[in-house]
Amino acid sequence: MSFENLANDPFFVSGLKLLNNVDDKKFVRLVDRMIQDFEPNRLSSFTELELASMEKSLKLNNNQCQCLLNCLNQLLKEVISDVTKPLILKNVLSTLFSLNGKKVELFCECWSTNAEQVVSRLQQNFTHSYRLKDVNWALNISSNVGIELSDPEPRCLIELKVEDSQYHNEPKIKEVILDLNERELKNLYDTLETIKVKLDSLSD
Repeated sequence: MSFENLANDPFFVSGLKLLNNVDDKKFVRLVDRMIQDFEPNRLSSFTELELASMEKSLKLNNNQCQCLLNCLNQLLKEVISDVTKPLILKNVLSTLFSLNGKKVELFCECWSTNAEQVVSRLQQNFTHSYRLKDVNWALNISSNVGIELSDPEPRCLIELKVEDSQYHNEPKIKEVILDLNERELKNLYDTLETIKVKLDSLSD
């Protein structure tokens, strides 16, 4: 989901309104905690006791508290997946999401402080199982089986040799074969280009 789609989500917008009313010091502690503990496939890192304490501290009922946390979680998921630069983030928060000026500054400060550590941790989590060791490829011309005189379909065979990183003393190499047609290959290429742009942005 893009920032623009989030801005059109009524539930997300309701969460933003609640965030705008949170005390600045409590806002910083909450954002800082959620950034540091962020996991893309986990909705909340808070225990029931912590949630009850938060509701009391922020003077929110359970539904409002969940709305606020879901809003922050969606926002962080987008910010972290895009590795959004602070200057761009500041513009998004103030212009697109209409977060008040002080909250924008505090959120950007929290993100700037934790970004490198969080992104590094998530990258390690994503790559701990397998490491790419080698890539081979070949073009394979095939025709539709059972249909005579049909035009052959060009396909690309990509062999990925990956090492199971859990086998430290005795590396275990696995071969993964991708059999792609032209459209599928283009989708893969576009995805890799997007990843490269994101990586390049980290070194700017």
